[in-house]
Amino acid sequence: MKHGSPVDPGWTSIVAGAALGAIAMYAFDPDKGRRRRALARDKAVSVLLDTRHAAGATRRDVAHRLEGLRARALRLWTRQPTTDDLQLIERVRARMGRMVSHPHAIQVGAFGARVTLSGPILAHEAAPLLAAVRTVWGVRSVEDLLVVHDHPESVPSLQGGIDPFALQHDHWPPALRAAALSCGVLMALYALRQRTLAGCAIACIGAALAVRGVTNRSLAQLAKTASRSNARVPAASGDEATTVAAEETSSNGAPSGEAAIPRSPLH
Repeated sequence: MKHGSPVDPGWTSIVAGAALGAIAMYAFDPDKGRRRRALARDKAVSVLLDTRHAAGATRRDVAHRLEGLRARALRLWTRQPTTDDLQLIERVRARMGRMVSHPHAIQVGAFGARVTLSGPILAHEAAPLLAAVRTVWGVRSVEDLLVVHDHPESVPSLQGGIDPFALQHDHWPPALRAAALSCGVLMALYALRQRTLAGCAIACIGAALAVRGVTNRSLAQLAKTASRSNARVPAASGDEATTVAAEETSSNGAPSGEAAIPRSPLH
């Protein structure tokens, strides 16, 4: 046997032919082939539109982040005039929307470089908000007039809302999702070529990172969703058994077949 001889492509052709035949049988079935092709076409169009939308959102997010970095670099090297009060208020509100669950309940005022915050706020959000506002460009001092509440039950303006910290951890921006997907795929492809135990571990990490970027959901949430879907299967089977038993037994204890027979009023 000569080393380096080309592999016989017989099995490859057989497997490829069988796969093509199975696909053709599935797609061109006389009974359900038209419906299957329509579903495949709709899925392909949906995936194409979703991909185009995700690409556009990622491009805009990356462009905005690069513009922000450029503006920060210019601030460090050039001397900017004093920030306008309205512009300073908008900057504070933009930062505040990521720090509190009820940003509309807080009033923001500015005079010169001094910012005033007033209104109701939850206790665990007050300190992070003040620290974040002090880091806003153009703010020299912050006057704290916030009314801190431990619980939102007695304050109408603090009802509802979404925890911004949980939202930041669970939902990644488009640029971060694209980076996670790209890095995860590259890690998985590189690790699969190693064919070692460490390579398998790196491949799993890369796959998890890619799934996190595609779904935009944390791995804990995905695990909970999978466990819930698995738990619904026995429950559904139990409900089906109960339904079948109820159908088999009529209200007077007779089988459904006998209950279906019409009876004469004389009986």
